[in-house]
Amino acid sequence: MEHVVGKYQYITSENLDEFLKDINKSEFSGILKSALTVEVQVNDDQSFTVTITNPERSVTNTFKLGEVYDEWFPSQKVPFKSVATKHDLGFQSETSLSPDLKLIRIYEFTGTQLIAVSAVFNTEECNNSYLI
Repeated sequence: MEHVVGKYQYITSENLDEFLKDINKSEFSGILKSALTVEVQVNDDQSFTVTITNPERSVTNTFKLGEVYDEWFPSQKVPFKSVATKHDLGFQSETSLSPDLKLIRIYEFTGTQLIAVSAVFNTEECNNSYLI
């Protein structure tokens, strides 16, 4: 999965405000629309290291596909349990936000672009695009 390696700059979102409203997190709109970058590395042990940076904070998460890990978000002060699996041109990450709320994100890597599609049960999808 070497095609995922790179540093991606946020360029656009579709339905972000509606998505955040549906999960009662509208206050994160400004943070998520700011100068966000996502850097992805594949490590020697086949784990992934993903660093997400915005003007206020940077977080780094390292994980192996199929294994539960603590995932940090730039907008949160506590980690959430997540698991990532291979998905077509990238990977899918499932995060338990609460006992009855699960966030699913699909990360597709096209060579020059990272497209992140997020969904929560019973809500719209939110599409974020990043260019390398």
